[in-house]
Amino acid sequence: MSVEGIQASESALERGTTGTALRELAIRALAANELPLLVINVALWIYLATHSKVFWTNRNIGVMLSSVSMVAITAIGMTLLIIAREVDLSVGSMQAFIGVVAMQELNRHHHLWLGLLFALAVGAVVGLINAGLTLKLGISSFVVTLGMLSIVRGAAYTTTNAAVQNSHKIPDFRKIFNGAIIEEPIRIPWPVATMFAIFIIFWLLLNKTTFGRHVYAVGANPQSARLSGIPVNRVKVLCFVITSVLASLSAFMLISRMNSGQNNAGFGFELQVIGAVLLGGASLAGGKGTLLGTLLAAVLLGTLNNGITLLGKNPSWQTAVPGIAILVAVFLDSVRRRVAREEG
Repeated sequence: MSVEGIQASESALERGTTGTALRELAIRALAANELPLLVINVALWIYLATHSKVFWTNRNIGVMLSSVSMVAITAIGMTLLIIAREVDLSVGSMQAFIGVVAMQELNRHHHLWLGLLFALAVGAVVGLINAGLTLKLGISSFVVTLGMLSIVRGAAYTTTNAAVQNSHKIPDFRKIFNGAIIEEPIRIPWPVATMFAIFIIFWLLLNKTTFGRHVYAVGANPQSARLSGIPVNRVKVLCFVITSVLASLSAFMLISRMNSGQNNAGFGFELQVIGAVLLGGASLAGGKGTLLGTLLAAVLLGTLNNGITLLGKNPSWQTAVPGIAILVAVFLDSVRRRVAREEG
């Protein structure tokens, strides 16, 4: 072969190697949502800081992150559930129902922690019902929880005609999720501190325990997981219950902030939660997802909503944001899976 031929072959080989490397880099970038989400968040914060003097104030950041915390806390449970190849559409209706019955319980017994435990217990029961109908009857969790969405919302409306006002006047009720764990130099509200505490607990649970490995295995291939001795149904039941309990906690946080239980609360909340989970890198096909991605996506959605308000844009866009996030997330997931199949 001539020298020119050898050089041409080497050049083609180099181009092929470079192309392969770039392709692998693109696959990794698509697979790991955390860094792109972090970059987008930082860019958006800088943009909002330069276009609104209010954005970086302690009050605005505290209010924004407190709102994000309710979505993120529920989304942490939803991440486990979606990784396990299930979903719960009833978490928005639970914001209303749990809020109403928890406030009624507080008004009856005037005990803060009893009211909180009651809310979490009711949430656990709803989670068990969702799991039982899904796993015992073999019905899709999408269908089961879509029905439960309507049932729980109806229960909220039949429980009260409008709202359950605070008649217990428990001193710490308003403070628990409206106050701050730290005031200076940076104010850290209790909802934000609670969100990070729950994030750490469940990050360790998902990444450092046998249960976490089982969740990923069940979502990736339930049949193989069952043959490997993993209690598939038990894992899924726990994921359903965790999601409902965390949704109940966020509902309790909401009534503390609003000082009442509203039967019309939580409309569209499930879309915000699922949007954060999917945009964070989880797949509806199961077996993949990270809590860090979910947290960053929740912050991104919350920042977008905050920016729409601060910049005086049409507030209707706040309703559209979760839907856009879901479509973008599903599109990226389909691209990732198509590229993975081509590589395989």
